[in-house]
Amino acid sequence: MTLFYRVHLWEPGAKPGAPYSAEFIPPHGYGRWDNPDLYQLRYLASSPEGAIAETFGSHATWTPAMLHAELKPDRTRALTVFEAAENPKLAELADPQTLLQYGVRVTDVVRRELRVTQRLAARLYDSGDYEGISWWSFYHPSISLVALFQPDSLRVVDTVPLSIDSAEMRAAASLIVREITPN
Repeated sequence: MTLFYRVHLWEPGAKPGAPYSAEFIPPHGYGRWDNPDLYQLRYLASSPEGAIAETFGSHATWTPAMLHAELKPDRTRALTVFEAAENPKLAELADPQTLLQYGVRVTDVVRRELRVTQRLAARLYDSGDYEGISWWSFYHPSISLVALFQPDSLRVVDTVPLSIDSAEMRAAASLIVREITPN
């Protein structure tokens, strides 16, 4: 059993799979590992702090306002915990052997150039050897991110609304050196 984490806009009471539910997978095609003609992808983190940091890392200061949808007070940012029944076999892009095997340089992963990363993701998927990809976060190398090719294999364990003063938010902000302003 492996746990993964995701931050998303959430509406309590949304039907499973519907927009604003924990199970909803937004349309994709513009993410770094997306290939919608080949697979449906779910982006996750291996820790709650990683999911939070990846979601809000572009903000220098974190405030309660960033946790809510504009004009939709019933929608808030939430942290969902997913469980994979088995440990998915991931192409670990921090592993030099994997990079060597696919002729990839570390800079190809770090650079976040869609043409390069999407092509690599398609090759990894087509190989049939992997169920997803794992790489490190732009915001901190200790944060492990995951993109799963078969997101239907995940089960929702729990979804909780995020609070600006939660332990997970404070830990993520501390890890990537962000300021939290409570109001």
